[in-house]
Formats: sequence, C-alpha cells, structure tokens
Amino acid sequence: MDLVTSPWEPAERVEFVRKLAGKGDLAELSRALLVAKDPWHEGFGVTTVLRSLPKPDRFALAQSFVENAAAESADTEAGNRGLVLLAAVSRDIANATWCEAWEALLTEMADQTWSCGISDELWTCSHALLDADRRLPDAVVGLLRRSALDHGWPPECVTPVLTRLRGPVLNPGEPWADAVLASLPSLGDLWPGFIDHALLSPVARPTLTWDRRALALTAPIDTELLRLTLTAWLNLAADGGGRGDGGYDRYNLPALAGLTWLLSLLPSHPSSIRTLGALVEGPSSRTPLTSTAIRALARVPQRRGHPELERLSVLTRDKVTQRQIREALIA
Repeated sequence: MDLVTSPWEPAERVEFVRKLAGKGDLAELSRALLVAKDPWHEGFGVTTVLRSLPKPDRFALAQSFVENAAAESADTEAGNRGLVLLAAVSRDIANATWCEAWEALLTEMADQTWSCGISDELWTCSHALLDADRRLPDAVVGLLRRSALDHGWPPECVTPVLTRLRGPVLNPGEPWADAVLASLPSLGDLWPGFIDHALLSPVARPTLTWDRRALALTAPIDTELLRLTLTAWLNLAADGGGRGDGGYDRYNLPALAGLTWLLSLLPSHPSSIRTLGALVEGPSSRTPLTSTAIRALARVPQRRGHPELERLSVLTRDKVTQRQIREALIA
C-alpha cells in the first residue's frame, strides 16, 4: 500500500516504521520513533501508519510517549517529540490533559508563526484535537488555513483537518478582520450571509452574478448603515494586511475584495471614494487588493471615482499600478 507522505518526508523512513509496526515489537518501535536522528517531527506517512495500528498497540505506545513528554517538559532543550507522537496514536484514547498540552503547543505556534511550511506537528496535533471533539482556537484555525494556502501541502495531508474546522468565518489577526468578527454578532442575521458570499468573491474582477447576489443579500440593510460599516472596515484594511511585508491573509483576501466591490456598487459618496483610494495608496507594498480597488473606483456610478484615480496616478511610483490606473481611466 502506497502512503501519502509530507513533501520532505523520506519514503525509506515511512517504510522502516511500517516494517517495525508489522513486527509487533512495540518497545523497538517506540525507541525508533523517540530517538530519531532527525530533529523534525514525523511526517504524514509515519503518522498514518501509527493511526492505523490496533487500539491496544496505540494505547501501549501512548504510555511510552506520555513518559517521554513528561521528561521533555522538564528539559527545555528536548523539544516536544513525545507530545506530538502521542497525538499520532491518540484516536479514541485521548484525555483532557493531553488535549490541553496539544492546544498549548498549537497556540504557541500561532502566536509566533504566520504560516508553516514544514511543521508536521501542526497537522498531527490539530487532527488529534479534532478526533477528541475539541474546538481549535481561532488563531490556530487561521494558522492552518494560511499554511495550507501558502505551502505545498498535499490535499490528503490537510483535508482531514480543514474540512472539520468550525469557524471563525474569517481568520483573526488583521485589524479589519478582527473588526468584522467583533461586529458580526451585533449587526444582525443578514450580515453573516453576505460575509460568506464575500469569501466567494473574485479578487481580480467581479462577475455580474456575484454583484447581483451581493446586492440581493444586502438589500434589506439600511444603505447608510451599510456604507458606514463597509468604510470603517476597509479603512482599517488600508494600512495593509498581517503578513510581515504588509500583504493580506490569502484566506481572507476574497472577503476583503468582496467588501470593496460592494462599496463601489452603492450610491457614490465622497467618503467611499476616499476609502477606495486609500486601499490603493495606503498599504506599504502593492498587493492583489491594489488592482481590486482601482477597478472598484473605475466602476463607481457616474464616473465619480475618476478624479481619485487621476490623483492616484500622479502619486503612485509603482509602474504596474500606474498602468492599471491608466487602463481604468480609459475603460
């Protein structure tokens, strides 16, 4: 049987662990897993082998991993190998203490890392918590989503986790997204449906179908309240996103584009036009939302966004942005 492996996981390592598991010598298997020469954690192939072991075998391995994890906690140089291996064998046998330890590990990762390209422990511990029917912290959900989008994880590695996540509708960590998440509970029942629709927005250019659906979903909302709310959120986004280079969270970006497209469909207002201009002018670096905001200004009713585009064409020094502004003015 061929196993799906993590992109950097040696196939010979997976085969070695599978042969040890087939021999039934759990003590030897435990030693081979705990005293590995490589500093990184076992990949998806090895954890799949461990998850498929009979429950009595997994329980026996868990005991040795628990002992090792306890020793690791007393030795800050030891890492968390035993704790992560425990997650790999924990299906149907996890307890609250283990879950709290995995959650603490994942929360620390989310606090320190924007996205992970080689951290198998992220997926192993998340899978274990979901198997234990635990809800993952919102920050960890954001880390998982970004990691899946930003790096070359095989779908087989990430789908068993991503398809079981329960909220939030947006990844926290960017001021505009945090404001949306904080506001939604008090805005009423109509808004979550629109945010869901916004997540389906094309970043490059909206379709008539998307526009019509967005207007239908927000039609019952007072137009002035809608405009004020959208401009408040987008003004926060004008400072850029949460990445180190000012880029936006790739999972959240379609929703941000959807808010931008919707604002350009509402009756034109000076503050709306200023907000759309700020999305072009404000971020420290060019992002996919730059072209979204340019096109949104170009389609403001009665060409009232064109003076802002002309102002931006004089200010911007980025050649791609200059070209897109010229094209928008001509179109």
